Amino acid sequence: MISSIANYILKGMEIYFSVDNNKEIFKLPYVPPDVEFESPLDFELFETTSGKLLTLVGERGLKILTIESFFPSKFYGWLGSITLAPLCIDFFERHRNKKLRIVVASLSIQENMECIITEFKYSKKHNGDIKYTLTVQEYINPNKNGGNSA
Repeated sequence: MISSIANYILKGMEIYFSVDNNKEIFKLPYVPPDVEFESPLDFELFETTSGKLLTLVGERGLKILTIESFFPSKFYGWLGSITLAPLCIDFFERHRNKKLRIVVASLSIQENMECIITEFKYSKKHNGDIKYTLTVQEYINPNKNGGNSA
């Protein structure tokens, strides 16, 4: 038990994507320590007739997750068992206009939400690895409360 906890701490964060109720599951091969999460809050500022500003707090906005990392072009011992770059790119290109489910697991952050890909950019590095930026935004199914279908 202790060794599995230590292994989890050492691995940091794991991110999984699934499509069509787990018909296909994809694990990011490497998650950098600086993944960016946004959880915006909708609000409005109003100026009163006397010149004071009032803030009206609204609902929580859609969550956004941005990852800047790389897909490996070869097997690296320190990464363990991984998916190589061509298959990684293929997964995101094939599912570009679908709703996905993203599951983020770490000691400090747990996230499980439906999302869509809003940005996917990639380029080849000098060593053959593929550098990429992936941005996903929370998807709220208008026909469901809480939508759990990806």
